[in-house]
Amino acid sequence: MNRPAFFATSPAAEITRAFRRIEQNQMHGLPVCHDQLTTEVVGLRRFEQHWVGALITPWTLQLILLPATAEAERLGEGDHRSLAFPQGPVVFMASENPDLGVYMACSLMSPLHDFPSQEVIRQTAEEVMELLFQAPAEQAPGKSVTVAMPGRLDIKREAKPVDQTTGSRRDFLRGRMK
Repeated sequence: MNRPAFFATSPAAEITRAFRRIEQNQMHGLPVCHDQLTTEVVGLRRFEQHWVGALITPWTLQLILLPATAEAERLGEGDHRSLAFPQGPVVFMASENPDLGVYMACSLMSPLHDFPSQEVIRQTAEEVMELLFQAPAEQAPGKSVTVAMPGRLDIKREAKPVDQTTGSRRDFLRGRMK
């Protein structure tokens, strides 16, 4: 397959096509897959020399990073890199796909069976992308909370008092839960 060394324009369609092929040919029917979910790219945007977005598949939610310029660092499959986002550093691992070439991914959660619908996982992916590009709030000493997301994405947020013991997913992601 003839694939580009980098993607000058948004690769959302290429990512979706490549992972739908995996969804239909390699992952279809496996117990790890949520049969109500499908592959979708959420919040894809340029960040430095890369395209970064949240990738939903029936088996995982991950951040995906592809080169946007010829100057983007080239990695070999299995290499790891930490990239500094406004929210903090995120560690990615390089993988190779016959349609995309080498890309980097950071797994956030898997499996996704606790999500009742595509809409709910999409909202989660949108919130992850929003938080990724927010600078950490000023925190008083001893008042920070670390919300650990699988895949080494740790988000430090200001602890805010709440009256209830349950809350929304947004409250959890922002560190507002007791």
